[in-house]
Order: sequence, then C-alpha cells, then structure tokens
Amino acid sequence: MAIGVLCASAYPSLAQAHSKPKPPNGVEEVCSIAFDQDAIRPARLENGALPCLKEAARKLKERTDRKLVLVGVKDPSKDHELAENGSMREEEDATGLDVRLEDLSAYRAVNTKWYLVRYLGVDPTRVIPVTDESYFAQTVTAYLVPASADYNHNFLGATKTNEKPCTITPCYSPDEETLTAQRRSRIPENSAGQPLPETHADQLELAALQRRRAASAKQTAKEKNSEPPLTPLPARPTPEHPATTSIIP
Repeated sequence: MAIGVLCASAYPSLAQAHSKPKPPNGVEEVCSIAFDQDAIRPARLENGALPCLKEAARKLKERTDRKLVLVGVKDPSKDHELAENGSMREEEDATGLDVRLEDLSAYRAVNTKWYLVRYLGVDPTRVIPVTDESYFAQTVTAYLVPASADYNHNFLGATKTNEKPCTITPCYSPDEETLTAQRRSRIPENSAGQPLPETHADQLELAALQRRRAASAKQTAKEKNSEPPLTPLPARPTPEHPATTSIIP
C-alpha cells in the first residue's frame, strides 16, 4: 500500500527526520550501510556495503558476549514506491524488484543479515534484524548489544522484523507476517579486499530479474483473462415483474 500522506503519529517531525538517536549505555554503534544508489532494487545490498559488513562480522566474532542488531531505516522523501509495487505480492517476490515502501526498512535489515550469514560466516542466532521509524534515512546501522537481546528486548527500542526462517529465540507467533531475504551474489573484491564497483555482470543480473518479473506478470494476466466469466444473477423479482421460475426446489 503506497503511502501518500505522512501522518504525525506514524513519522517523526521534519526537525527530527534526519537525526539518528544516540545509542543507550551498553550499546556500541559499529557502522552504517547506505542504500541510496539502486532505485530499482532499493533493499539490495550495494557493493559499497562490504567494508561495514566485514567490520560488523569481525566485531561480532571477537565479542562472544555480544549480539548484533541491524536497524533498517527508510526515507519516504527519497525512497519512492513504484506505482506497480505490491502487484506481484500474492507470493513474496525474491527478485527485490517489488518491494512495497512499508516493507523497505525491514527488507534492508533482513537482506543485510542474510549476506552476513551466507558469505561472512556469522551465526544467525546472534543477529537481530529490526526497524526504526523515529528518523528518516536510507541505511542499515549495525550495533553491538548485550547477548541477552532478542526480538522484543533489543536494547534500542526498535521494532522487530519477522525474518523467515526464524533464528532468534523466542520466535514470533506463527500467524504473524514474515519476510524472506532477497539474495544477491557475493560482492567482488580487489586484491586489497575492497569492493569493486558495480559491473556489467551486475547490470545483466538486473536485466534477467526484470525479464523474469515481466514474464511472471504476463503469465498472471493470461491466467486471469482465461478464467470463465461469472454467470450473472437473475434480476430481483418485483410486483410488476414477478419471478417466472420458482426458486424453491
């Protein structure tokens, strides 16, 4: 569902919109990842995220008494929902091309966790993806928090994100909505371990995703058009035009 008007109850004031809250005592901010270059896939980890990803993984592995909280944030003034977004969401869209604005913060956090676990060997039970609506940004910020943290007590007052599959104990209720990470290929590095810029291969990957999405939309439209039309109900009887056929068996 597109968000057209920003309500005071749902979003911070303009004066606070870009002010990230200071972490509480006992919580260490590690680094932030920007999601401001790929408007087509706004929740996709960009290649420039690699240094922060490595730093977060390193610190978590060194600090066995800590967990990692990933706070996903969106900026409605910069993150613009495409008109057709949500149209492919009868089932989750794994391509990342059909992210609704309301889900954007959560997908950013969940996608970041997936990369840490898949490519950097991080223990999924020690990474908690959450969201924060108290300020606007196009980021995921990583924080080290005490090991007792869970979805409901993450030391940052942030909102839990129900990733699928659940790896944080206790899990969310099975009837709650969940999100599955939108995967990407491993970020290429140079000899110094720094990320390489987006390449032609990345553009080919995007083009392939767009073709698959278009084909899926075309198939859905074809199936919808092939459904037999509904038989119209007979007109309601009136005193002037009583029913000519009894409806009683």
